[in-house]
Formats: sequence, C-alpha cells, structure tokens
Amino acid sequence: MNAVKFVDAQLYLRNAHTRMPFRFGSTLLLGCPQNVLKLDVVIEGEAVTGYSAECLIPGWFDKRPRGYELQIQDQIAAIYHARTAFAERMRAPQPFFPTWLEVYESTKAFSAETGIPMLVCSFGFSMLERAMLDAIARRHHMSFGEAIRQNVYGIDPGAVHAELRGFEPAEWLPTESLKKVALRHTIGLVDPLTRSDAHEGDPVDDGLPESLEEYVERYGLRYLKIKLCNDLEADLERLTSIAGIMRRLRGEDYSVTMDGNEQYSTPAELMELYERIQSTPALETLWKNTLSMEQPINRAQALNPELSVGIRALAALKPIIIDESDAALDSYPQALAMGYTGTSSKSCKGAIKSILNAGLNWLRNGKGERSDYIMTAEDLTTAGMIALQGDLALVATLGINHVERNGHHYYRGLNYLPTSEQLRILEAHPDLYHAFSEGAAVNIDSGDLNITSLQCPGYGFAIEPDLSSYTHADEWEFSSLGIDQ
Repeated sequence: MNAVKFVDAQLYLRNAHTRMPFRFGSTLLLGCPQNVLKLDVVIEGEAVTGYSAECLIPGWFDKRPRGYELQIQDQIAAIYHARTAFAERMRAPQPFFPTWLEVYESTKAFSAETGIPMLVCSFGFSMLERAMLDAIARRHHMSFGEAIRQNVYGIDPGAVHAELRGFEPAEWLPTESLKKVALRHTIGLVDPLTRSDAHEGDPVDDGLPESLEEYVERYGLRYLKIKLCNDLEADLERLTSIAGIMRRLRGEDYSVTMDGNEQYSTPAELMELYERIQSTPALETLWKNTLSMEQPINRAQALNPELSVGIRALAALKPIIIDESDAALDSYPQALAMGYTGTSSKSCKGAIKSILNAGLNWLRNGKGERSDYIMTAEDLTTAGMIALQGDLALVATLGINHVERNGHHYYRGLNYLPTSEQLRILEAHPDLYHAFSEGAAVNIDSGDLNITSLQCPGYGFAIEPDLSSYTHADEWEFSSLGIDQ
C-alpha cells in the first residue's frame, strides 16, 4: 500500500474570459479564474509532484445570494482546509485511502463549523484528492485507469458503502479505458440556435462556431445537453426549435439530455413540462431520444423524502439524476432511496466518489446485467489541460461513452494560456487538440473526442504545466478579473 508523505501544496490562479456568455439557471458566466494546485509528496521514498485544476465558477457550488468574490473566497478556503488536513495527517508516510477517509470526515466538520456548503467543501477536498491520485499514478508509471483497476490507491469500497464490502472497483469497471468518447454539447439558456440568431446580435466572429446549427454542421454532433429555465412556454418553444434543427441536420440520429438546473420547486412542475412535450407532435423524436433529466429540483428540496412519490413518477418516464445534490458520499444512497435512478460524474465532486457511485449502480443493475440505474458525465466548463483531461480520464475509466463538454464553446480554444503552453499541450496530445489561431483548441472529430493520449502516466496529462504565468492564490485579486459580480 502506498505510503505518502506530504511535503507542500500551492494554489495558483489565472483569469479566463468566455467568448460568449453562458447562462445556466440564474447564473451568467462571463469569466472566472482557472486554478492549478501543485502538490509535492514523497511516495515510498520517491519525490513526486501531482497536479489538479478546475475553474472557480460562480453560482453552481453555492446558490445562496452571495457575491462572486465571497464565493471564490469560500472555494479557496475549502481547498486550503483540505491542504491543511492532508498535511497534518501525512507528516509521516501514511497509506492514502485511510487518510482520504479521515480528511473527508474533517471536511464534513469544516462545512458544519463554517457554514460553507458541503458541495463547496467537497470541491476543495477533490482538488487535493485529484492531485494525490495524479502523483500516485505517476509514481507507479501508470495511467489513472490502470491505477484504479489495479487499485494501487488501496480503495476499500466497503469502508464507504457497506453493500460494496468485499468488492473492488475492477469488478464493475471496464477492463480498458475508452479511447474515444462522444461530445455532448451544452445548449445554454442564451446560446444562439441558428446561424441567423448568432449574427442578428453581436457576433463573436472568431473562427469558431457560435450557434447550435453551426456546431452540428461543422462537427457532426449527435449528443446535446439542453438547459431548461422552468418557463413552460419558453422551454417548449426552444425545445421545438432545437428539434427542428436536429431533424433537418441529423434526422432521428441524435440523443439529448435535459438539465433542470434546480429551477423546479416540485416534481409536479416538471411533470407538466413532460406532459406538454408528449402532446406536441414536433417534439416526438426529441422526447423519444431523451436519455435523462438532470437535477430539476432545487438542492434545498431535492432529497426531501416527501417528494419521493413525485420523483418516482418522473423516473418512470425518463431516468432522473442528481448533480448539485451529490454533495457528500452518502448523497447518492439518499437519492436512490427516494427513487432517483442515477447521478452524475464530475471531477469537482470527487473522482473516488464517482468510482464508488458507479459500484452502487452496478449492484442495482444486477452486477451489470441491466441498465436501470445510470451515471452520466457532466461538465463544469472545464478547460484544457489539467481540468479537462483529468475529467476525461475519469470518464474513460468509468466507460461512459458520451460526456457533456462546453469549454470548447464558451472559451476560445486554450487562449487563456500563453501560446507556448498551448503548443506544448498540442504536441503532447495531438489527438485531443488541433492547431488553432497560433495555439490550440479541442478537436471534435465527427462528434467524438479522441483521447488515447490521455492513457499516460498520471491523471490524463503527459506534461507538467508551466506556472510562471499564474498568480499565487494569496496574491490574486478579484478586481483583476474585470467583471461585475
């Protein structure tokens, strides 16, 4: 078992701005800091560095009426708490997984003591977790998928979920990681649908598609994720427009998921939408091709047992999953008991949690004989290299064949990074990226992302990041982002 000694961990930020606004729920994203955590450890006598990364995004981790600057402060505080907790427990070499469990418990206590929501605290915990996973895989010269299947992390599923006692992740995971995965394109609430929509207002005109129509035409997209706003007539109108575009460009050959983004107070509100969709002839194919509904109920009520009857009625029509409500290790078992039929995988909520939740589905599906319970792969506007590739490595390990991605749409390639860094990434991962505007952008090949190169030692990225252009988190100032709260 890996004996890990903590040496140091430092957090760095670099600002990124979107090429167009991204509206999800009540939040409008125009820019955010991208963070990178650099972790130095000694594993079995060898010094190793691991990395993790994510965006510090507004209005997703925390839906309270709280300014963006304060949300960022909470997210950084959560990362720093996890850093301190791992450092204290790993002053001397310690096995990874038992320490991981101890730090998780301290994270719960930190959330209770500070009032910082558990979803935020789980994110901070995940940053240290992912950097540890990266370092341990590098120490063993294994890809993340290999390290998980060979369980070099020492994961004991039964220590988290009693029903998984005696099993190991390799029993429910594919024998090999996927080499490609279909891109499920996000359609935000203010995204243009047609070429004329994009050019009626203030077009970006930067060489990348702007509308759904252009994306489908150029990249052959066949999976979509549609954001809903819980305005019945507006949602029906938008769904009908999307269905018409897809019918014209792809016939019946496409699939969609819908995202309620916590906009519904009760299952009955969503059932009204379902009934209207089913009675609208123009939406017949779209409804038939709808794979799941994601987190429709506000997180404050989503796991309320009193809503169980309504959740079960919705799940009888389409699989219904949690996302924002998946804040803690016991959240998905609570959701299953209420009648939800799935959850999402998102690196920011914890990679090991996703692995274990997949095990819970495997058991309920008769150890793989059925597919009644699902796991979808979702995005947090992840950007290359570390955040995007780490999340894709997790998806590949889980064997999920389509993943929501929207960084290719809301960011202009990797242009938030220096050109020299973009070119290093392009050289190391030429299947996932292509040359674009003197730098690099995600390469979408007939609707797919090719990710063979992510099966390298570590957590999905072959080179170390150049942090010289980043600002240390202790020195970063919110005003540098240049956006209103």
